[in-house]
Amino acid sequence: MKIEKLVYGIYPKTNDLRLHLSRWEKGLLPDSTINNEIIKEKEVLYKAYENFNITYTDPLFNWYDILRPIVLLTDNMEAGPLTRYKETNTFYRMPIVHEINDISIPPENFSPLNENPPLPLYIEKGENFNAFLPSPLSFYKMSKVDMKYEEFQEKLLNIYKNILKSFKTKSLVIYETLPLQKDDVLNLSQLTDKFSVKLVTTGRIYKSNIQGNLHSVICDDEYENIEISKSISRVPGIKLINGYNTRLESVDNINKILGKIGSDEVILSHKEYLDFLPRIIADKKVELMSRVGE
Repeated sequence: MKIEKLVYGIYPKTNDLRLHLSRWEKGLLPDSTINNEIIKEKEVLYKAYENFNITYTDPLFNWYDILRPIVLLTDNMEAGPLTRYKETNTFYRMPIVHEINDISIPPENFSPLNENPPLPLYIEKGENFNAFLPSPLSFYKMSKVDMKYEEFQEKLLNIYKNILKSFKTKSLVIYETLPLQKDDVLNLSQLTDKFSVKLVTTGRIYKSNIQGNLHSVICDDEYENIEISKSISRVPGIKLINGYNTRLESVDNINKILGKIGSDEVILSHKEYLDFLPRIIADKKVELMSRVGE
């Protein structure tokens, strides 16, 4: 069995980077300096991922939440009030969306933002780079929107296509951060016709939830999720690393679960992004993932 290991979303920062960001927030560091510090931290992490043979997205050290950078670079969106993220002690700025037109700031270039570290959105480019973006469905549910969902989804996916073109990549990881309801429909056909899309889901999924020719649907190890993933995507994916719990998983147990999936290829990933963990624990979990299948 071929096992791909995927680390996605916001990754915990080192203490040094947190101190730099704190100084930047107080106006003691210019945008150019904090941008350089973020880039240095990202490059160190990329090397670690590559040494561990881990597939990864940008660690998003310059994203204060997974919606805000998209809001700040898109016309007719604004960052609204601080809002609790799920049942955690973290908060995000609720997007207020009046309309969606186009990107107003090139996402690939250095550019200061309001109440958020500066762009670029990511620091890597190219076909093998995995961009990371929030699901239109979660985005819609977590926002105050003056549009119907179908229109919102179509226009936001056009924004996503433009972002992918800016970074010259054909690969995208989309994160569905909220559990899908039975009547929810996430139609990614606009993207999957031209891009290789991995969709990370949360909670139970239904066959009717997801439309499009996806490379992978990565799901929780609950219900009949993995069978649905096998039926609606080319490579099934399963989340067996806990992003909320500091306990280290057993490699042997993970190998046993993956062996029962009955697929020649599988993607192993984690529940929730790892930013809720101390950096030292997140690093240990990534190293643990690297040993799965050996």
